[in-house]
Amino acid sequence: MNGFNRFLLVLIGLLGLVSVALLVLGVYDVPRLSPLIEEWQGQQWYSYTVLSIGGFLAFIFVILLFTGLFSRSKGQRLLIRTGDGSITISKETIERTALESIRGLNGVRTPSVRADINSKNETVALTVDCSVFGQEGLPTIGKEIQERVKHTVESLLELPVTKTKVKISDTKTKTSERVV
Repeated sequence: MNGFNRFLLVLIGLLGLVSVALLVLGVYDVPRLSPLIEEWQGQQWYSYTVLSIGGFLAFIFVILLFTGLFSRSKGQRLLIRTGDGSITISKETIERTALESIRGLNGVRTPSVRADINSKNETVALTVDCSVFGQEGLPTIGKEIQERVKHTVESLLELPVTKTKVKISDTKTKTSERVV
């Protein structure tokens, strides 16, 4: 979050707290402040003040409502800090690179890759889910998938992949695939 957004949030927060405090003081009996508040409530502009505070709070809540409804997530990204600045790599790029590394393996069908990114620690964990058709030695195939994916992603990011999990399912339990 940049400095302007932080300043704006602090300003809105302070104005909101002051507004709520003024509204609450008008309801409760505070010994030393009650005469001042009663005098203030007797003024002609008191109703305008309450309406202004209510309008301000309504405006803030409408902004929050529309922000929640219409804002889009930028997606998860890996932020790598270097001496010259920072590098941002999208989750989709990491997943696509890992997927391309296992596409050529014989007998591997419908592979999918999910990357879990931790930008604070600059770490990546990968989960590969695939079906294997007509192959034997599934642990060997799984290990080859792990090594290929890990090597390819580490070459791309120049960071170590902390964990690579491979889930192999049987194609007989899934719906049949049509090979053209």
